[in-house]
Amino acid sequence: MIRIKNLSVAYEDRNSNNMALKDITLELAAGETCAIIGPSGCGKSTLLKVLAGIIKKFEGTVEINGQAVRPQKQKIGFIPQNYGLLPWKTIYENIRLGVKIKNKQASDNRQNQAAMVQLLGLDGLEHRYPGELSGGQQQRVALARAFLLQPDLLLMDEPFSALDAMTREEIQNVFLQVWRKHSVSTILVTHHVEEAVYLGRKIVILSATPGRVSKIIDNPLFGIEGVRNQQDFFRLSIELRKMIKEDWSK
Repeated sequence: MIRIKNLSVAYEDRNSNNMALKDITLELAAGETCAIIGPSGCGKSTLLKVLAGIIKKFEGTVEINGQAVRPQKQKIGFIPQNYGLLPWKTIYENIRLGVKIKNKQASDNRQNQAAMVQLLGLDGLEHRYPGELSGGQQQRVALARAFLLQPDLLLMDEPFSALDAMTREEIQNVFLQVWRKHSVSTILVTHHVEEAVYLGRKIVILSATPGRVSKIIDNPLFGIEGVRNQQDFFRLSIELRKMIKEDWSK
């Protein structure tokens, strides 16, 4: 379980404190996905940095499985907008990077890695380099690295934003396919309403700066086969846009 209670974060400069997040309270059940959507500058990336253990100075409580955030002890996966692949390492080496950092024995994960490569359609690409792959293929590599780590928490910062619309939908489907097999607790930051509806079992709307939780929506459409083609999907997307517009115009 991910538990955030009364989280506030301020950035200090010479003359003042600039509040980025204010009194954020949120719980995420084990194996649940949460899509966070909010205006630019509302603290979405700041929230991910707190959960990743990068930002340590804050008020409130942040826990992963009942323990304070400690990246040295916990397994926290992170997929940034640019996929975070090392261009001088092969696809095989990039996929293994997370488990290597955690000092796991190479033999412990060879079978898991082979299965992950097959699941994500990366067979035959293991000895290529990131620059030789398409954006969609690079995203598959980033997903393989994250899920091979078997993280306690997976953080995704607009990971599909650089992809064209058709590739984005394809990789969203790939993510759900892998997630169903591994059920990793996931927090996804996105600007796309349809993406939030498709990937978030829970959808959180943040207000403008400082970011506060305006609404938490339990998504009844999450995981339904072929949901993109259903009227309920379009209806919820329209309702969500209306909520966002009303909230951000305050």
